[in-house]
Amino acid sequence: MDFEVSELSPTCKRVVLSGRLDTAGVDRIETRLSAALARGGDCVMDLERVTFLASLGIRMLISIAKLLQRRGNRLVLVAPRPLVDQALRHSSIDDIIPVVTDLDAAVTLLRS
Repeated sequence: MDFEVSELSPTCKRVVLSGRLDTAGVDRIETRLSAALARGGDCVMDLERVTFLASLGIRMLISIAKLLQRRGNRLVLVAPRPLVDQALRHSSIDDIIPVVTDLDAAVTLLRS
């Protein structure tokens, strides 16, 4: 598991996750990812390259959403593969964190 962070705008970051969000994957990135997002701003998290999502990965996403929310910011999940999307929907995470199909939809959602 790895990630890349870039700026979509001065107030919004894009994080591209790559690999498996299982126990080993979460252990590898959680602290660094939280630190990268702690500086503030909304976040679009691109899941297109995530090949597997375990419950620990879902917990990490919720923790990041809460971290951002405490600072008045939001998290939007983008483009999950079918297996990852199924895990997200099964967990009802979309009741807490918006899940959209593409980057344009995420940016539109954050502007509203």
